[in-house]
Amino acid sequence: MPQRFPLTLTQLVYFAECAKTLNMTAASQELHVAQSAVSTAITQLERALGAPLFIRQRSKGLALTPAGETLLQRSRHLFDHLNDTIETICAEQNEIRGSVTVSCFNTLAPFLLPELISTLQQRHPELEVEVLEGDHQESLAALRGGRAELAISYNLTDVDGVDREIVGEFCPHVIVHTGHRLASRKRIALADIAEDPFVLLDLPSSSAYFQGILLQAGIIPKTKYRSSSYETVRSMVAAGLGYSILNQRPRIEQTYTGARTVTIEISDPVPSLSIAVCSLAQSRRSARARAVEAVIRELLSEHCP
Repeated sequence: MPQRFPLTLTQLVYFAECAKTLNMTAASQELHVAQSAVSTAITQLERALGAPLFIRQRSKGLALTPAGETLLQRSRHLFDHLNDTIETICAEQNEIRGSVTVSCFNTLAPFLLPELISTLQQRHPELEVEVLEGDHQESLAALRGGRAELAISYNLTDVDGVDREIVGEFCPHVIVHTGHRLASRKRIALADIAEDPFVLLDLPSSSAYFQGILLQAGIIPKTKYRSSSYETVRSMVAAGLGYSILNQRPRIEQTYTGARTVTIEISDPVPSLSIAVCSLAQSRRSARARAVEAVIRELLSEHCP
């Protein structure tokens, strides 16, 4: 006799979306179905399993019960196996299709995402790429929360449950304004600029890296200004408000203000920043994810050989 199950794949999909958003209204909007359909599916699922999956908190959304946590973990494995089966069949036709969501560290995004998406559109026209941007912690949170399949970020900290593949690296450099006394130099020691005001790219995790470069050289940075915006830092430097240390290198020296910066290499031994493509350790990377990683490697080999 054919095997029968007390639940449906649709119910599991609705459950997984509720577990991701912890809000039935948000889940129904994401799924493009009525909230009543989501609520009914969850109720039927709980009845079939004989256990509550969520704690309903008035005005506070949902919270997973221990049974819900177990089902979420097991359903992710089920979805992975199902996706693998579908991708295997598609791979037999030499096609990569479907949707993949990628979260990206926001200072990397303008350097990488436009070329990444454009190249993927050309090579895999049936693949739809959705992107999320955020700082290091936000990018990884999107990955761990199931909102992204891959995260592109600097390899700043070790994170439990996350697999990382190093795909490139950027070496740090100093930028100054065009009228700076060192603007004509190709390479300097950090001590040459130690007394100047410092403009810090102030993002979680990465700010400690930039300050650490100076501290490692025995320099206490004279931080005058700070910003979480890469282009704001460049514009401040171009206006003569101080120097900065950055990793990415735009192909133009002009800033939003019209003024330019000058890039100078650092002669001190300084740590580079590795770029990693991250995925959940418990999930095998899909063919879609592997296609994205392959293009990222290719693009970064051109930017940071």
